[in-house]
Formats: sequence, C-alpha cells, structure tokens
Amino acid sequence: MTLPSLSDRFFLPFAAIIAAIVIWLAIQYRPVGQNPVITADRFLMEGAALAQLVPGPGTQSVFDPASPGGPTARTIATASLEAAGGLSAGVGAVIAGDFEEAAIGRAIEVSFELRAIDPEQTSIGIGYFVVGEGDTGWRLVPVTTRFERVTLRHRIPENAPRGNNDWVGLWPDPDGAGRAVVVRRIEVQILPEAEDAE
Repeated sequence: MTLPSLSDRFFLPFAAIIAAIVIWLAIQYRPVGQNPVITADRFLMEGAALAQLVPGPGTQSVFDPASPGGPTARTIATASLEAAGGLSAGVGAVIAGDFEEAAIGRAIEVSFELRAIDPEQTSIGIGYFVVGEGDTGWRLVPVTTRFERVTLRHRIPENAPRGNNDWVGLWPDPDGAGRAVVVRRIEVQILPEAEDAE
C-alpha cells in the first residue's frame, strides 16, 4: 500500500507559505517582561522586568533576554545630558504608586548594577525624579567595564506630590556619543528609620 504524497507542484508553495508564517511570527515576537518586585520598602527590577524600561527623549533601551549571566538591558544616549537632560528622565523605570506613597518623607537608596562597554567612558547620570519638586536631579557617578553597583541616597520631601509617577532614571552617556551601558539590576530601597534619621 502506498501513501498519497503531494506533488512538488503543491508541496513547494505550501512549504513556502508555512516558512513565511513562521518568519512573520518570529519578527512579531516582543518580550513582554515581568513586573518589578515591589514590597513595602523595596522596588526591584531585574531579569525579564528589564524589558519594561522606558527610554525617554534622547535615549534608547534594548532588552537582551539571552545575555551571558542573565537578562540585561542595553542602553544608550544619543543626546548629551546637557542638551536633553532637563526634558527627559533618560532610560527610566516607573515607580508604582504604593511604593511612591510609602517613600514620601523618607530617605531612599537608589542602586544600579551596570557596566560600560567602552573603556573610555568613565561616568553616567542617575537620578530619582518626582513630578514637581523634590527629586535628585542628575548625579554623575563613575562607571567601569565590569558590572558594579552605583548608588545615590536622597530624602523624599514630606510635601512631594502624590500619585504623579516617580521615576528612576539613567543617562547612559553624558556626552550623548551613543556609548552603551548594560544594566542588570535597578533597586530602590526605603531606608530603615535608624538610617533615615542620619
């Protein structure tokens, strides 16, 4: 008994259609990412959550789920911090409303685990931004080509506006030369009351 088979005349167009559908589906795939981990005193963005970073004007961010050592976000600045910094929170992470509310009147520590690609790049800008008054502005911190943790501390004023979406921001290249910075982890910690009083 012989099995029926498609002749080349039918098989080849059918195979081409299937291949085109598979390629189209692969192109349409975009990592959705996970939500950041948020507790009463901590906001943590790492792993698949880095896909949710939002590039502001003058910056770009590309999520890399297959980066050696775990998922990362590759970030660049195409404008200098001087030219666009006042109009953009750089590559940012939106702080959830409950966490934002808990941080009002408290001291926080913002940390990034990241590295530069270009060995000649020596600094990046980081900040915690509150709509209205009470943010850090941009603070330049040193960066190397090894993954390292960079931090800043800041007290959120008691009269900071509520419900306006605070942001943690990164300006990957203060010169806007397009040099990449790879981000592995972003964390905001509300400091304990004892450290808060210091």
